[in-house]
Amino acid sequence: MNHTRIAAEAIRFRISTIRRPLVNSETVDVEAMASAAITSATPEVDHALRIVATAWQRAGFEPEDLVQPWRGEQADYFRNRPDLIDAIDVLVRGATVASAAA
Repeated sequence: MNHTRIAAEAIRFRISTIRRPLVNSETVDVEAMASAAITSATPEVDHALRIVATAWQRAGFEPEDLVQPWRGEQADYFRNRPDLIDAIDVLVRGATVASAAA
């Protein structure tokens, strides 16, 4: 499974949970953020990615859907779990820190 694609969809989902005008998903380069988070290779990002993937698996969702935009019950599952939102926020912070350092 492509970790960058998983991170991209997690970040895309997270952005969808934030109201405009705070974040506009059309102006955020989600792919670049995901790449920055994954290439940072920090233990926090790795751990957050494992949390997201494990939760996905435990929820019984199809593995191949993890790298597609999250919809319906998938999005609802994550939206209703603050611990999973926190894990995704770690991915966002990892991307932000890595991008700032570059």
